[in-house]
Amino acid sequence: MSRLTAPLPTDMPSVIVACTMLTIIENISPVFLVIGLGYLSRKLGFLPDSFIQSANRLVYYIAIPILIFGEISRGNFAESFNPGQIGATFLVVAVIFFLSLGIGGAMRLPPGGRATFSQTSFHGNLGYVGLAVVFYVLGNEGRAAASVLAGFLMLFQNFLSISLFTLLAGGGKKLSLGMVWKFLGNPIILATLLGLVFSAGGVRIPGFMTRTFSIVAEMALPLALLIIGGSLKPFSTRRLRLVALSTALKLAILPMAGFFLFRFIHLEPGAAGAAIIFLASPSATISYVMAAEMGGDKDLAAAAVTASTALSIITYTLWIGIMATS
Repeated sequence: MSRLTAPLPTDMPSVIVACTMLTIIENISPVFLVIGLGYLSRKLGFLPDSFIQSANRLVYYIAIPILIFGEISRGNFAESFNPGQIGATFLVVAVIFFLSLGIGGAMRLPPGGRATFSQTSFHGNLGYVGLAVVFYVLGNEGRAAASVLAGFLMLFQNFLSISLFTLLAGGGKKLSLGMVWKFLGNPIILATLLGLVFSAGGVRIPGFMTRTFSIVAEMALPLALLIIGGSLKPFSTRRLRLVALSTALKLAILPMAGFFLFRFIHLEPGAAGAAIIFLASPSATISYVMAAEMGGDKDLAAAAVTASTALSIITYTLWIGIMATS
């Protein structure tokens, strides 16, 4: 069980609860300080667009897949693969997916805007922000299980997002073979599946390869956080109501639904904690890319990503505090 998701005594004095919250803030603030450092470095010219683009490819295609593969392949398959956790998390995301679609329809948003509003409401930044919070805040326990959940949740999110833009912004066109291949060829998803094969088969990785993976993996999350910070952009307040509603769905309603469902099904606290952290992650930066390429609302996507990332330090602190004291 994670050190921050362990249940606390019900008669705990308020001063101890306050100390627990201080510990949470001390653990989570470095993650967002590094994001802030990335933003400041971009402003000062230390992180030009050319570097961010190249570093993003390095992190996305090499560093994070190696990190996830290493964690999963070293773990115990029976402990890492948790169908109850994965299924319950999928259910919560699906509920918010349909809820956001209904809200977008009720607000009479155009098809592209409705697709973008819905995607930014459920599609979280798992690979960069979610994993960083899980790894740095929750500690070493359950990393393999969290990595498995991240991979499967990315698969589900991508499926919903591509279907969403195809049916709405794409005018009902069918998925192209190229898009299906791009979807299935996500390096993080492939790393998850390969890691599960190695773990289930008990395949031992030579020591020199394990150490090589560890060296590469150590740069993955810090560099990912710098990239997130460097990619944040100011946004117009013209769509403030939509951005506020999308951010509320993503950072508050989605993890809240997960919290109550996980308690209802008595999901083990460590598994529930990792799932809630992923559900509470800010809107994924790929939302902007998909909006630009598939007929969505680019401005809304950029604004939602920036706002949810900036506010997630507050909501993450609250959610981890709730998990620690419940």
